[in-house]
Amino acid sequence: MKFRSSRFLRTGIPVFFAAVCALSARAEVPKLLNHQGRIAVDNQNFDGTGGFKFALVSGDGATTHWSNDGTSAGGSQPLAAVPLPVTRGLYSVLLGDTALAGMAALPAEGFQEEDVRLRIWFNDGSHGFQLITPDQRLAAAPYALAAESAASARALASAPVKPVVAWGSNQDGQILVPPLANVAAVAAGDTHSLALLDSGAVVAWGGNASGQGIVPGGLADVTGIAAGANHNLARLRNGTVAAWGNNDDGQTGVPGGITTAVKVAAGEKHSLALLADGTVLAWGDNTFGQTDVPGTLADVTAIAAGYDHNLALKSDGTVVAWGRDETGQTRVPADLDTVTAIAAGAYHSLALKADGTVVAWGWDLAGQCAVPGDLAGVVRIAGGYTFSLALKTDGTVAVWGDGGDGKTVIPAAAAQVTHIAAGARHALALRADFVPVNVARLDGDNIFTGRLGVKRAPADNSLEIEGNASKSTAGNWLANSDRRIKTEIRPITGALDKLSRVRLVDFRYTEEYRASHAGIEDRRYPNVVAQEFAGVFPDDVKPSGETLADGSPMLQVDTYPLTIYSAAAVQELRLAHEELRAKNARLQQQVEEQEARLRKLESLLPARP
Repeated sequence: MKFRSSRFLRTGIPVFFAAVCALSARAEVPKLLNHQGRIAVDNQNFDGTGGFKFALVSGDGATTHWSNDGTSAGGSQPLAAVPLPVTRGLYSVLLGDTALAGMAALPAEGFQEEDVRLRIWFNDGSHGFQLITPDQRLAAAPYALAAESAASARALASAPVKPVVAWGSNQDGQILVPPLANVAAVAAGDTHSLALLDSGAVVAWGGNASGQGIVPGGLADVTGIAAGANHNLARLRNGTVAAWGNNDDGQTGVPGGITTAVKVAAGEKHSLALLADGTVLAWGDNTFGQTDVPGTLADVTAIAAGYDHNLALKSDGTVVAWGRDETGQTRVPADLDTVTAIAAGAYHSLALKADGTVVAWGWDLAGQCAVPGDLAGVVRIAGGYTFSLALKTDGTVAVWGDGGDGKTVIPAAAAQVTHIAAGARHALALRADFVPVNVARLDGDNIFTGRLGVKRAPADNSLEIEGNASKSTAGNWLANSDRRIKTEIRPITGALDKLSRVRLVDFRYTEEYRASHAGIEDRRYPNVVAQEFAGVFPDDVKPSGETLADGSPMLQVDTYPLTIYSAAAVQELRLAHEELRAKNARLQQQVEEQEARLRKLESLLPARP
């Protein structure tokens, strides 16, 4: 893993954002400055303890007004570092807090200069200290970061009303997100959901049949979470692991002596912990060898757990898998390399490569391994039971696979996303605390020139909306239908005959289907039968992504052709009617001509005596 400041992520929250404020109500210069920031390494938010060095320098960087250990001169790097915990890339520190190791007090006189800037160095523990951001200017008082001009302000420092967006199955309330704020990460199990707060507390909601929805009292200082089918894991700041929920197979029986855990992962009935030395521990159900960690496994940087299989990402960018393999979920592609992140669904596996593309393998019954061909710019991945998720650099989410329960219908609110999670049949998205905005000004026309996309990244036009339409001019939003973009144009014929072969029905959904689809009412619905419709319009019947109890795909229909063919049938009927009228007119004329001939013939006959 190599990091450079030029590779830091900027997904709605600036990689470096300092909001310094006075913590004293007195008139004197405050002795503490509150600084928050975000660290990302190779497009991945950093997690763990990092080393930081701080200095307040002059505008030209030639003079040091203060440094965290007092050793900086002429803008040079301080000798000592301040160790700080970083969670999901976020860190916070009070500059001048002498209670912190390596932190010197702030001198009041240092802020009497007109131009004072904050300089930061960072070390992830492996690659040494590097500058992570350009020097950030501090205003004279109250020491808030100042933009060079109002037009350059690009971030809104206010948390979203709904920091966590959830969609999909709601059979146990797993997408009924409770009021939340300051969320650091999310996780999803079979029918329950978790949120890790910046404070280190954990919130749970949804299914609770095994106690997985009841967070243990006193659980605090959590820096990482994982949700299994019906149990949960939490990594604490001191390197220990806590677990709760179903323990039928020992999945919450954390082995004693774990004090250096850096990450956790949870399967259906087993658990994993990645230790600081790059090794992996596993416990719980071992029916498929999922807790038999390969003896040679080392240098691991990330872990993931499916229902009965596991993945481990090594520092060289390769992936190791073990456990259940009935659907090929542990058969890592031979040419897979440069991997930066991994994820596991129930019986399939995902890998994110350094170029932002995704590779998937294993069970593909619902298309969960059929990665969209145009998917790129991915920074995070997640796997559900029969679907997959990807988070892109623009903060949007992509979903593919099983569309049942609305899992592939991404809510409009899922924008500016920084973290994702996939449960068995539901999905979670964590929104950014700082949302990029354009600043409306009173001294000029507010016509923003940047592109805007709704549920998509705009590529060509000023405004693009996900769907089947894209326009570059103002006006009614209609589908482009210009003749110049069409070929092989031909009139629809035989519409009436084709429609006559479509059986229109009304019906009720089965009890089993309604039980798994809460929004379906028990009443009669007008529609068609997919299998019959396919006999007339085969291109408009496709698998929905859901499966029936026997594993066969459930079919869905696009009945839009009925609209067009109905219009064509009306035209055919009108034409037939006009032809019939013309024929009737001709017949009427023939009758009249015959009657005239008959009368003429009758006039030639001799009169009867």
